[in-house]
Amino acid sequence: MSLLFNIKKHRITSCKILAIFFTGLWLVFSGEMKAQVKSFSEIAIIAGGPGSSLNYGVEGADVSQSPGFNFGIEYTYNFNNNLGISLGTEFQHFKSEVKAFVISGNYQTTDFEMESFEFRYSMRSFKEEQTVGFINIPIMFVYQNQEYDFYVRAGAKIGLPLSGKFKSGYNLYTSGYYPQYNAELFDPAFMGFGEFNNVQANGDLNIKPTYIASVELGIKQSVGKSNLYIGFYLDYGLNDIADKKNRLADYTVNDSGAGFKYNSVLNTEYVDKIKTMAFGVKLRYSVFKF
Repeated sequence: MSLLFNIKKHRITSCKILAIFFTGLWLVFSGEMKAQVKSFSEIAIIAGGPGSSLNYGVEGADVSQSPGFNFGIEYTYNFNNNLGISLGTEFQHFKSEVKAFVISGNYQTTDFEMESFEFRYSMRSFKEEQTVGFINIPIMFVYQNQEYDFYVRAGAKIGLPLSGKFKSGYNLYTSGYYPQYNAELFDPAFMGFGEFNNVQANGDLNIKPTYIASVELGIKQSVGKSNLYIGFYLDYGLNDIADKKNRLADYTVNDSGAGFKYNSVLNTEYVDKIKTMAFGVKLRYSVFKF
């Protein structure tokens, strides 16, 4: 459902990008098309990696990235032997990790007796892993040099979040400060105050679509009636995909006391802008040519 919602939400933006690209294609390549009118099409499978990162920072923490990958299928319409346009779909995988000695915070809330207080928390030996998957929809201009068998592809992609998961662990220390009594409580545990060791949390990430500038440069090799393309690529995210609506530890109440709802650090104020980036080697094999 979230994928369909994102597609509907960003349909207008996608249409604008399509209009700009097709208009540019007509203006730039119309003269070349008149000179060379022989056209053909290719359907290819693609795979790329290993560089893949969610670029963000957390104050006082170390952020590291694991190798990522992408794969998919694309259709290329070649107006002639040199110029074409490519559309397709691909899956892009990201994995990152955050480690911090301590992450702490506070905010105003109410306890189960509706008393207002300041909830204070400290997460020590904090560690969190995030895995994110996007469905990218690329629109690329293609130039091929037949004499030297090299190619250039440049354009844009829209990345729709398909999946996002986090898994975290830490020791949690909490207290409640009641200014009306000038008192800070470090217990009891049933009110959510105290020391909670080896907390394990997991759940879904809330992330927004990413808009990507993409470029690829490589060589082409004929393999029978098909073509094999090998190149270097860079996909650079242009917008912030962070959805920072949550607290790291949400204080929740019930009839008998209190508990917590844990969220990813990516969906909190501790993270600045989050942008995607992927780079490395791209392989493309045309399975159909007609």
